[in-house]
Amino acid sequence: MDLPFDPQSPMKTGMRLHLERLPSDAAIEYRRITDRNELGHLFSAYRGTPWKVERPLWDPLARPLRVHDVAERLEEFPQTNRGHFLSLLDHFRKSASSISLRLPAYRLADGEALLLDGNHRATALWLSGKPIDVTLAMLCAPIDRRMLIDLKYWDGGWRRFLNRIRRGTIAGTARQAIRLP
Repeated sequence: MDLPFDPQSPMKTGMRLHLERLPSDAAIEYRRITDRNELGHLFSAYRGTPWKVERPLWDPLARPLRVHDVAERLEEFPQTNRGHFLSLLDHFRKSASSISLRLPAYRLADGEALLLDGNHRATALWLSGKPIDVTLAMLCAPIDRRMLIDLKYWDGGWRRFLNRIRRGTIAGTARQAIRLP
């Protein structure tokens, strides 16, 4: 499949898209966003708890943050990361022309989307108050953490895990527990 973005680029955010696992019928869908609220409701690559932002995937209390959540919690980010947000915000505010962004995303259920890259730019544009013109190049594929680990929040999570165990136990394929001395 010919992707309209560099799939290796999201590696900087800790996201790894496994192209080799995508089904042959995966497609790219384009969506234009001109509404500030719609941009603010996109999911970013950042995860947070009520107490801290930039949490790792293994943190059981961490949840994906939307663009507006990232903007509202900007002061909680480490200085270097916050500085990147603020420099983009300053650049966007000084720009005399309108700002157009083209961002890669993964399509989720119910019209939601997870940004694969451009989280800083999307947040800075949302904060700038400028007119918004964002084109999302959304990858339309199954929501499965085997393709992108960050999809674990949308592919059934614990319920999916427990159902697999239950099916394996019912089918008689579960291994006997190892007994420790």
